[in-house]
Amino acid sequence: MPRQRRGLRARPRRHSAPVPWPSNPVSRFSRHYFYFHFTNQPYPEDRKGCYLCFRVERTQGGLSSEVGSGVFENEFYPKEPVHAEICFLNWFKAQPAFQAQRLAPEEKYQVTWFMSWSPCFQCARQVAKFLRDHTSVQLSILAARLYYPRRPQYQQGLRSLQGAGAHVAVMTPADFASCWEMFVDDHKKRFWYWKGIYINSCSLAKSLEDILGNPEN
Repeated sequence: MPRQRRGLRARPRRHSAPVPWPSNPVSRFSRHYFYFHFTNQPYPEDRKGCYLCFRVERTQGGLSSEVGSGVFENEFYPKEPVHAEICFLNWFKAQPAFQAQRLAPEEKYQVTWFMSWSPCFQCARQVAKFLRDHTSVQLSILAARLYYPRRPQYQQGLRSLQGAGAHVAVMTPADFASCWEMFVDDHKKRFWYWKGIYINSCSLAKSLEDILGNPEN
């Protein structure tokens, strides 16, 4: 089980912005990027991008199989910016089964996202519409941090995702460890909990609970 390093804080390495990735995801990313971008401090400095680690499983006839997994980040070049959530939707829509429009009634897709930031309200609207239009897709969103949680538009965006059937939650320490195992290059190295990971997760989870449970919030 991952442990917090005694007497030391696992500090992410500061670095320049990475070269943007193409539309296709990468399978894993570096542990330095993970520690830097997935820290769950509520308002960390210099974390302007968003990383989305995903896993897609298909269930049909009682049997489950993995469709794909990988990591997207916001795209900034060479055209208009595209957020990681939309990069994923574009990738998913390009999958053969989706393009062929041959989803059987009993065929289900379970999609899990581990995100460094929760979705912005524009992306939330697009994802919610996608879920309403494709009821065979079940989405779980696990966010390390909440993006502008005090702004009404962003709060409504999160509620719209929940209303469309998505499971929206804050990442727990166990979720960070799972994300490390599945998506970090150096996943065989021990994952060290950073200082404040427990209390930050609980505080953010309470904020999200208030947002989702109070339409007038």
